[in-house]
Amino acid sequence: MFTIITWTLLNFHGIQSFPIQGSYFHTYGKKSQDSPYQLLQIHYSDQSTILFYLEVGRGAPSYNSGALYGRLIFNRKTGNYEYIPKDISSNCKLIFIKRENKIIIKTVSGECLFGYGVYADGIYTLNDKNNPTYFTDRTGRKRYFNKTSPETYGE
Repeated sequence: MFTIITWTLLNFHGIQSFPIQGSYFHTYGKKSQDSPYQLLQIHYSDQSTILFYLEVGRGAPSYNSGALYGRLIFNRKTGNYEYIPKDISSNCKLIFIKRENKIIIKTVSGECLFGYGVYADGIYTLNDKNNPTYFTDRTGRKRYFNKTSPETYGE
């Protein structure tokens, strides 16, 4: 009976019974400081708030990169998570698809304002299933998910 009540509560609040929280990472080719990379951290603040920090880099020779901190919304119809930008002037829309121990990110529309030739699209493999409490941004500052909202964040 406890299992049924727990499943009902999780699904009633729109959170899947297999949460996507954790740290995900992807590198291309040989792992080195010159390699392109994709880093994704997903944090559950409470049953209705899912935050994420995404950092992507193109690697040598340009080293173009970008980062995005935002909220995910669960789409009950598709079973996927969606990022809708906090700034209404941005038309960046991303879809996060959970597949086993991976997250697939697809750009659905718009420009996500990363550096030239840098995109969020890709397959991110789970490295750590624990709920991350902070992320380290590109300036090297440690930012705690529960203390910094996407609306007030700025590098």
